[in-house]
Parts: sequence; structure tokens; C-alpha cells
Amino acid sequence: MDFGRKSRRLAHWVTAISSLLVAVTVLTVAFSSVGGGRSVSPEAGDAALAGGARSDTSLVVRMLDDLREGRRPESQDRPLAGAPVKLVRAGPDDAVPIGRLTIPAIGLSTPLVDGVHEDALREGPGHWPGTPAPGEPGNSVISGHRTTETRPFLYLDRLSPGDTITITEGGERFRYAVDDVTIVPQSGYVRYVLEQPANPRTRMVTLFACNPLTAHFQRIVVRARALDEGRAS
Repeated sequence: MDFGRKSRRLAHWVTAISSLLVAVTVLTVAFSSVGGGRSVSPEAGDAALAGGARSDTSLVVRMLDDLREGRRPESQDRPLAGAPVKLVRAGPDDAVPIGRLTIPAIGLSTPLVDGVHEDALREGPGHWPGTPAPGEPGNSVISGHRTTETRPFLYLDRLSPGDTITITEGGERFRYAVDDVTIVPQSGYVRYVLEQPANPRTRMVTLFACNPLTAHFQRIVVRARALDEGRAS
């Protein structure tokens, strides 16, 4: 790995850690204010904890210590967290590019790789093994990072219905239009993202990543339907 690439990765980690520290500070102030001003029901307290209130500065401290010691920092940007291993198993070999993913609305043009193991996702978004290949009938599922590595899905939340997603494989180009952008809890995202269309001939793609940026107790999910299929220009 060259020095420039190391520097870019270090900058990405510093940005992620800074964002996490800001979020922790905001949460601390907010919950201190709530505690001092009015009572909170158990249900509201449980909801707040589920929403990331358990975050504390210990993670930030550990990440900063890792950086100082030259270690890879601990990260919570793990979009596949909570998924059964048998559903995401893929070879730990070097990531194999299978095409290119382009989303003009968020300025994204990135390699698309095969597999969703961490070695693959370091290189770009990965196709979930066992789901249809892009362009094939069914729901093709793609996972990616938002705050670490190449951060391809950082701006998924900015997508709107009608925005186009293009996947190019060899000489084939597959175009999709965004149907919706949804936030789902981590506990239920696997079934949601893997759901196949009722019509077996329907072609669609699902992109997903961790949410929110600094806590990752949810997933942001983008569903898109196929527009056409043809030769890449």
C-alpha cells in the first residue's frame, strides 16, 4: 500500500472518529437535560437506548489509541453485523471486481466486487452471494460502507425516488430507478433486504449500509426497479 493511500485511509478514520465524538457529546448533553428537566418513562428510556444512547466515549478513546499505536482502529461500520454467517459466507480471497456501480445523484462511481466479507468491502460495495446477479430476475443485494474505507454509500440518504442507479458488467449495462429509501432496525434488516419480489420476472436491486453514521443500530436501505437492459455505451 503506497503512502498516499495510507494517508487517505487515516484521514477517513480521523473523520469518522471526530463524527462519533461529536455524536457522543450531543447525546450526553441531551440525556443530561432530559434527566434534569422531566421524568422519562421506561418505554421511552428503552427506545432511547435502542437508538444509540448506550454510546460512550470509550469507543472513541480506543479508536484514538489504535491510531496512535499504528493499529487498525475499531469500527462500528459493519453493514453485515447481525446477519447469520451461513447467509453471508464468501471466500476470504482478494476481492474480485465484477463491474461498476454508478449513481449520478450522489456523485458515485465505484468498482463493484463479489462478496460481502470485510476484505471485499474494503475495495468497494459488494454483491451478496446467493442473491441474483445484477441484471438477472429477482432482487440483487449490494452492501457497502458509509464512514470507512472508500465510503461509497456515505450519501445514500440523499437519494430520492426516480434517481438512477447503473451497474455495468463487461459490455452489459443495467439501469434502475430508485423506488424508496427506508430505515430499518438492525434486528430485522436481513429478512428485509433479502426479500425477493412476488413476480419472479421482476428485476430489482437493493443497496444497504449502516445507519446512522455514528451509531449503526439501523440500516439504510435503497430499493430500485429495473428500467432497461442493454449494451454499455
